Amino acid sequence: MPKPDKNDIERLSRGESTRGKIGNRGVEHRLTQKERILFEAAKRQGFLKIPVAGIRKNVINIYRLWCQASDREFITR
Repeated sequence: MPKPDKNDIERLSRGESTRGKIGNRGVEHRLTQKERILFEAAKRQGFLKIPVAGIRKNVINIYRLWCQASDREFITR
């Protein structure tokens, strides 16, 4: 699988089509407003802080893809 592009990951997180053909139509990748806040904070801080409840696997998957695209280590807390 080719390395994902950061722009494609951003587009995927907003529910838009990607140029790199990443993602799956059967899986909802669009982030909610709360998940978007967590994702943006994770990009700044370098790790994803997962709350106890109220989060879908979408934000974890999007952050993992973003880490691959930016050659960062995937860290969650």
